[in-house]
Amino acid sequence: MINLATLLFLSAILLTGCSSTTGTVKGTVCYPSEYIPAMDVYLKNKETGKIYTLDIKENQKAFKFKKIPEGNYIAFAYTIQEDLTDLNNKSSVVSGGYTHAVTCGLTVECKDHSLLIFKVKNGNITNNIQICDWLGAMMKDERKNAP
Repeated sequence: MINLATLLFLSAILLTGCSSTTGTVKGTVCYPSEYIPAMDVYLKNKETGKIYTLDIKENQKAFKFKKIPEGNYIAFAYTIQEDLTDLNNKSSVVSGGYTHAVTCGLTVECKDHSLLIFKVKNGNITNNIQICDWLGAMMKDERKNAP
């Protein structure tokens, strides 16, 4: 038979394993084209500046970040290939983000293209992060401190 001390010890181990110190972030990427190019998706903690990166393959829509510490985050992406050419014939990668325009419906009336801040809570799943604003999300390079 299992004695009381062993039972308490095993219960403590189980309870410790059940308490989470991180959360999960799930979402999708969109792209204004017939296909979705390969890209890197980033989550950036607004308090610490720490950046988490995930590779997205061509035509992959869904993404999932696991074990993200609790905090306030922004989500954005950059294409792998240089898909944008400016008037001076200079090529660069394209950036997109989870912005206020996404939650507004991405219509012409949606003027706010700033990145939305969302919360990650310990033990929870943050859903519906849609990195779909590629036309208005002209942003500074948020990838600083990325691994």
